[in-house]
Amino acid sequence: MRTFVMSDAHGHPELIKNALDHGGFRQGEDAFVYAGDLLDRGPDPAGCIELVDRYATEVLFGNHELGMMLDFDVYPRTMESFACRQALFDRILDADPQSAWKAATCIEGVLVTHAGVSSKYEPVFHEECGGDVRLLAAYLNRSFMAAVRRKLETGGWEEDGILGDGGPTWFRPVPYSSLEPLLGLRQVVGHTSPIPVLEEAGFYMVDPCVWMGVEDRGRFRYAVIEDGRVRVEEGTLAPLGGRTPGPVEALCR
Repeated sequence: MRTFVMSDAHGHPELIKNALDHGGFRQGEDAFVYAGDLLDRGPDPAGCIELVDRYATEVLFGNHELGMMLDFDVYPRTMESFACRQALFDRILDADPQSAWKAATCIEGVLVTHAGVSSKYEPVFHEECGGDVRLLAAYLNRSFMAAVRRKLETGGWEEDGILGDGGPTWFRPVPYSSLEPLLGLRQVVGHTSPIPVLEEAGFYMVDPCVWMGVEDRGRFRYAVIEDGRVRVEEGTLAPLGGRTPGPVEALCR
């Protein structure tokens, strides 16, 4: 089985369709993890949610979904995204635990989150989780859900907690902060523009950078996890003339 990982479509469902079509995604045979940020920037966040509802095997929260749920500003907020707020509550609070959106997942020993896990979590990883990536993902999900419920119920907010800047929905590595990615595990993340030197060290970054060249409708960037290996694909689909639409593209035209 291959696992496709993508993120940060930000209201542009074609970025999801392009990646699935480019990789030859086979529904029912391949897995698909969407690693956060379906909302804002672009005109069709509902279309993005519809696609991940249809195809994704797991969906992770990004900082834009978190901001919408917990009612704090994340720039640039769009009116279309406000219409999706109830859908977020339905998917994280009312869904079956097996299908509910969450903060982290482990795929073949690779940790997948929206923004990544920083060196701040080194004691948790090595001491509480014994270096087991699956246990770290479970810890992050428990802590994330507890913090979300606490914020919704009491308004309590810990700036240095799991919902803060160093947590898995907000973390940005050096040079954007003073923190490095956690050593000793491989990660696939979105949220931040790709930094090649980090990818060489096992911190794979799949943000397609919506703010750059969104007029190019053929763009894609995604990761594939297969047999314990990770590869990142990016590029632009050829014009439709002269090629056959992929299965997702054909369905959504």
